[in-house]
Amino acid sequence: MTWMEISAISAAAAFIILVFFAVRMLLAATQTLSKLKETIDQSKASLARTTEQTDLLLKQVGQLTEDAHAQVKVLKSTFHSIDQAGTAIGDVAAALRNATRVLNQSIHGAEQVIHTHQKRVQDAIEWATTGIELWHKWQAHRNAKSDT
Repeated sequence: MTWMEISAISAAAAFIILVFFAVRMLLAATQTLSKLKETIDQSKASLARTTEQTDLLLKQVGQLTEDAHAQVKVLKSTFHSIDQAGTAIGDVAAALRNATRVLNQSIHGAEQVIHTHQKRVQDAIEWATTGIELWHKWQAHRNAKSDT
């Protein structure tokens, strides 16, 4: 065996090792992104449950406010203070709705980022796989030439 052949074999072995670790790293990144997506999905489900509970609470608060207004009609002296409490509850409800909307937008943005990076990782894996296939074909062609 000549030094050229030993060098070529060493370079090929180094390339195989490099590709193996690159593919392994890309697979790990894909798994991490998948777990991140699952976590975001769980957060989104939790947010949806919280939103439903908040809406139920807001309906109950609205019912309480209506009851309070009925009592205000009977007790005219306290009407003004109870009306202000109803306005404050409305402000809290509006703030909760705005917070829920902003949180939903943030989760949607995070999902888009995950999908974007997942495509990049898949593309990198495809390129690495194509490189390995081309290297194998080149080696087979080279070995076929050396056998003849």
